[in-house]
Amino acid sequence: MSRPSPQTERLIDLVDLLASAPTEEFTLADIARAAGLGKPTVHPMVVALARRGWLLRDPGTRTYRLGPALVAAGRAAAEGNPVLTAARPVVRDLAAATGLVCVALVAGGVPGEEDDLVVGEIADPADDRRPSAPTGQRWRGHPRGLRPGDRIPPRPPLGAVQVAWSDPETIDRWLDRLDAEQRGDAAGELAPALAAIRERGWALEVGDQLRERLGRLVADFDADQRNAEHAAALRRVLTEIGRAFGVTETLPTAISPDGQYRASVVNAPVFDAAGGVAVVLCLLCVREGHRVPLRTGAEIVALGTRLRASAESLTHGLGGRWPPPFA
Repeated sequence: MSRPSPQTERLIDLVDLLASAPTEEFTLADIARAAGLGKPTVHPMVVALARRGWLLRDPGTRTYRLGPALVAAGRAAAEGNPVLTAARPVVRDLAAATGLVCVALVAGGVPGEEDDLVVGEIADPADDRRPSAPTGQRWRGHPRGLRPGDRIPPRPPLGAVQVAWSDPETIDRWLDRLDAEQRGDAAGELAPALAAIRERGWALEVGDQLRERLGRLVADFDADQRNAEHAAALRRVLTEIGRAFGVTETLPTAISPDGQYRASVVNAPVFDAAGGVAVVLCLLCVREGHRVPLRTGAEIVALGTRLRASAESLTHGLGGRWPPPFA
């Protein structure tokens, strides 16, 4: 694994901080406080970014905000990725049609590390009604706290639509992201779920409410070192629940129209010309911090059918091909 560069990460964190509240301005003290650094450390970074046009300084208020150089960089990034350019209107149309947040994920590995999924585009039908984020904070109401550029490790069940059409070796590498106790016989247990995904052309992930609530509690406790002992205990409970509610339960094989499911995410793959997954389209059925809603199987099938139709249309537009099921 490549070694991190603290100075580089601080610069990126600084830009992320200002991007999290684009309508606000920050003093040097605001930036230092939010970054957890001293002003002498932050000052040269701010000056360097301002000289390159990445930040703008208001001489009257002595505050900083994102600069025009980032606009040019953003436009170049958008134009330089034809897959995301093609996916962007599809993602927005899906969000508008379903009333759900839609996300496009693309592969984006880091040299020397396992490939992760990267958030390429987010469309949220509630964006127009959302107030600006508090100073220096990521907007907590945003779906799962996601932002474009965030990396997501495809740890099972996430990534099922990526590997459902793959050979057994690729599926095994995906399952190797599980811990040893969860790994077990997961390949054999998940085979019916992956076959169902190939048949439907989309995947449903269901949530376990208790596990999600405990996960949020662990994160809250971890934020305060005084609660380390409680966090460790909760993490042990969470591990036990994870063993009882494994990945096979998260990816239901059959979806009964009359049944009720705590739908978390509905995913569908977009394929390239070689039959590989170019994009994963995701409809998020739950927001960060909210209860996982109960939906009927008929509602979920309708979402999955619409998502697959959009994925097939985008596949065709990209000159891709839907691969045959892997036997």
